[in-house]
Amino acid sequence: MAVERNVDVFEAIRTTRAMRRLDPAREVPDEDLQLVLDAARRAPSGGNSQPVRWVVVRDAELRRQVGEVYRAVARPSLQETYGALAESDPGVARMLASALHLADHMGEAPVLLIPCAPSGQVRVEGSVYPAIQNLMLAARARGLGTTLTSLHRGGEAAVKAVLGIPEDVDTFAIIPVGYPLGRWGETKRKPLRAITYWDRWGSVREDLP
Repeated sequence: MAVERNVDVFEAIRTTRAMRRLDPAREVPDEDLQLVLDAARRAPSGGNSQPVRWVVVRDAELRRQVGEVYRAVARPSLQETYGALAESDPGVARMLASALHLADHMGEAPVLLIPCAPSGQVRVEGSVYPAIQNLMLAARARGLGTTLTSLHRGGEAAVKAVLGIPEDVDTFAIIPVGYPLGRWGETKRKPLRAITYWDRWGSVREDLP
């Protein structure tokens, strides 16, 4: 069994990728779980309002029930969105297979983390997603795999009912956490010269990578 190690922030940024295949037999230590949640709470929020609340789901039966809701919503949505394209694009086909695997096994992840915030708050997402990113990078640093999913929101009421989340609170994601069965690695991204303009829109620098 490989020994996990801390990685520096730039390596974490480069190599944090969607880990949809997690080892259901390896428990996530409380110490590491607290570390990644602590990283999440240190993210910026508008006016330092800190509206994000985390539901940490360890109980096996609750995870199973949440997983059933996720499967029922995610499978048809993924097939509708990517099924036809996957027939002609191998990259999309691989992604779809991985996402469908998660749909079938979400409830088996050792931990499910659900970031929540009060409904109706203006621009509250600007506080939620920095916290999620902090959490995912901290998890990578501890050798833990994560992925950001939000397809459950098509059946959000059922998830909230399982976990006793009030009606006036929104859930923004389900983040499975565990030790990955796949490898860390850099994902394909567009080059800097394709996404950055200098001083004026459309002004590019060809010397950029």
